[in-house]
Amino acid sequence: MKKTAFLCAALLTAWTLSAQTQLQNALPLLQKNNRTAAENQQVLTLFRTAKDPDTVFAAGASLVKTPPSKVQEPALFNLILKSEDPLKQTFAAIIVTAMGSAHDELAPILQGALESQNALLRAYAAGAYGIVQPQDKSYVQDVVLLYIFDPDFAVRSMNLLAEEPKHLFKYLKQASASPDEQTRAAAASWLGTLHSEDAAKQLLKMAKTEANSSVQAQIATGLALNRTFTQEAVAKGLRQNYSSPAAATYALALGFMTGNAVDTIRQGLASSNQNERINAARAAAYMAGVLSNPDAFNYTSDRAFDIGLLKSLIPQLKTLEKTDGDSVKVYAGNALRQIEKLMI
Repeated sequence: MKKTAFLCAALLTAWTLSAQTQLQNALPLLQKNNRTAAENQQVLTLFRTAKDPDTVFAAGASLVKTPPSKVQEPALFNLILKSEDPLKQTFAAIIVTAMGSAHDELAPILQGALESQNALLRAYAAGAYGIVQPQDKSYVQDVVLLYIFDPDFAVRSMNLLAEEPKHLFKYLKQASASPDEQTRAAAASWLGTLHSEDAAKQLLKMAKTEANSSVQAQIATGLALNRTFTQEAVAKGLRQNYSSPAAATYALALGFMTGNAVDTIRQGLASSNQNERINAARAAAYMAGVLSNPDAFNYTSDRAFDIGLLKSLIPQLKTLEKTDGDSVKVYAGNALRQIEKLMI
């Protein structure tokens, strides 16, 4: 009996390692944004033949983002009708919807997935269900969550669910108060793309209370994208206690604003308010981090120019590091080190 149990455990371990290896080997192809028809066929074959749920999920999600050609629809319908794997059936239905076909007969399969304990599966199913049954608004919050993972598919679904721009804002506002952190993060990210005063106000409202770092990062990015409506309020927010979550969000938002926020930071460093000086120094450090990132082009139109503006803060920061209180010295010194890294 012990030998049999040991053999079963060994076989299970070997199968698990094999499945993990298969997924790891496939990841570069699954994550590729622009695949050839032959490469997409490889992903579809992987999706159809994989036994491991993680591989099925990853390949399925990849095919939603980059759908196969229309001639593959019969093969996917064959999976929907004959597969004994519920996950594979569900993702086949989602992929067919992503290909541009809104078949009413897919609704029951998608509805089954909408009751899943897996939030990500619910999100993908909700995206497809919103396209197939746009009159049913019951799963809008799940579509908002989908935005974090597949913004294009989420937007396509929401375009049918939200009949007017005000409806989209209503759904995002509701999602921004969700108890689920990922849903709040998705709502903040989506709000940032609206470039409206109402969206900016909602992001500022979220910034006041949000304590989760991943959600804070999305709020900060949204505030930066809407700086026309937010920069003045964000600057005032630097006066908050530097240990508060809100202060961190405001400082990070200024960092994402890059060169546009240098004067705001300069004024903060010269403030008589200690919290404002600390938070301004913090913002300078964040900005250095943003400008050193390979994705800096997402936040600045002229990286070299903005680095030059940031460097102009060095004399102030050096003075604070030498003459201010201990707390300010720490943050000023950190900002200087981060800026120095840009000079290497």
